[in-house]
Amino acid sequence: MASTLLWAGFAVLAIALLFLVAIVQNSVDENSIIATPSIPRENGVMSSFTSIKIRASVEEVFAVMASFKDYSSGTPFASYKWKDKTDDGVPIVGSTGSFRLTVEGYEYDRKIEARLTLLDRESKRIALFTTSYAPWLLASERVQEVVPLEGQPGCSEYRTWWTTEGVAAYYLLWVAKEDFTDSLKRSTADLRDYFERGGK
Repeated sequence: MASTLLWAGFAVLAIALLFLVAIVQNSVDENSIIATPSIPRENGVMSSFTSIKIRASVEEVFAVMASFKDYSSGTPFASYKWKDKTDDGVPIVGSTGSFRLTVEGYEYDRKIEARLTLLDRESKRIALFTTSYAPWLLASERVQEVVPLEGQPGCSEYRTWWTTEGVAAYYLLWVAKEDFTDSLKRSTADLRDYFERGGK
């Protein structure tokens, strides 16, 4: 009798988990997922995207992006430390390092291991992939790029998106997507404000 009840309990738990998985998977907006160099669109669980106009050339903006300097006037969204860098302080593709990620509203302030996966001076694009956990559990990649604004010399558009994958990414999708997106927007505005302050 006891073993029958135990197996019945396992069956109910398994069915409940299957329903939960189905509900979580249905909450993913596949049209909003943006692929990155390391995370194909079909593997993504959540993407946050933002862009902003900056009164500076693409070369000037990219130089700040590639330096990974802290350009915020308050608490930075992410502050970086890289192991392998060039003489001018720019990290080398494949270099590993860490960054401290701060997400306001979610009380998230954590050191995360990462690898630089892209630094393309021609396309003005940078990407870094988190390596703190196995990708099946939780991984993410942030892409940053800057493009010229047609008909607006001396101005450019900065774009950045962050895509996550793995089982734990569904938890972030449920509880932190808005806070994460808001913090990403704040970081983008900080970059614009940095140039409006004259690069100070």
